Amino acid sequence: MIVVIDDTDNVTLASPNDFREFHIECHKKRSSSEICEILGQGSKVIDEEHLWLSAEMVTNLASEKIDGWENGFNQMLDYATSKGWTENNRELIRAHIEWARVEK
Repeated sequence: MIVVIDDTDNVTLASPNDFREFHIECHKKRSSSEICEILGQGSKVIDEEHLWLSAEMVTNLASEKIDGWENGFNQMLDYATSKGWTENNRELIRAHIEWARVEK
């Protein structure tokens, strides 16, 4: 699962059925605060390379879910929780930020 923010601030979820990968991909260089503002919905800055993302936002972005998607997502949250990557009773998920095609 990759939360993608394109050059025009559109937010989509790529690979919504891949529960082994989770991060934010930005197509334009932004600060973590700017990314947090774009994502909204309870997102919070951890540092310049990580955010807390709303699990509800991720669920809402997942438009093409396979059968058993909720089970896979819950297993992903279980794993993230075991690593300390969730907060507020699994309402928030820690995600790192990657930049793709960033112009300088």
